[in-house]
Amino acid sequence: MSEKGEGNFPKTRWTLIARAKDPDATISRRALDELCTQYYYPLYCYIRRRGFGHHDAEDALQEFLGKLLRLRAFEAMDDRRGRLRSFLGTAVRRFLVNWHRDHRHREDELSLDLVPPGEDPERRFRGERFIDSDTPERIFDRKWGHALLASVLSRLGKNYAARGRLAVFDVLRPVIVAGGSLQSGDSARLAGTLGMSEGALRAALFRLLGEYRDILRDEVLHTVDSAAEVEEEISHLLAVFRSD
Repeated sequence: MSEKGEGNFPKTRWTLIARAKDPDATISRRALDELCTQYYYPLYCYIRRRGFGHHDAEDALQEFLGKLLRLRAFEAMDDRRGRLRSFLGTAVRRFLVNWHRDHRHREDELSLDLVPPGEDPERRFRGERFIDSDTPERIFDRKWGHALLASVLSRLGKNYAARGRLAVFDVLRPVIVAGGSLQSGDSARLAGTLGMSEGALRAALFRLLGEYRDILRDEVLHTVDSAAEVEEEISHLLAVFRSD
């Protein structure tokens, strides 16, 4: 039996997919909006790296996401389909095989603008510094990981703000992003910024890291088939970052 989580979304394996299949249109649309917001740019980068120009990439991605919004990709799915990252990567690759051939003959069935608010994928893509060994799959995994960590940090910041501890989060956030270790001289400087002793600062960082890890595992759990796959997925994404 699934639990009810934040926003009354069912907390099940492959939670995003479970939400997208929910008969409640409000829940399903919010879940799909969340999916588009978090994974639009990783998918865009994948398509661009496959040789598509900006306009074709946006057209193809809009159509691909449109199919998800119509739930055609999810209707026959159950929760035993592995990782959401792998599923979306495979699905978009298969979709692109026929897109060039078919798109000129296809009428636009969906007039929705699926670009997340504030997103400018072309501007972001122009600022990327890819190298020859950066395959579409590797770039997709890297951007997937960046989107995942951004979501974790957003949740963590909201939690600290709700507890009146946002200043602590804001000061220690760069430490988390840099790997979680205080560098030489950081302790005294950051402690002074917060009006803490260095010991209190280290204790605060320890608590922040613990909550960060818990939220990271929770976020990953929503995109894999089982709890046993969480650590493997995290290890995979960390390996992708280390290879940058």
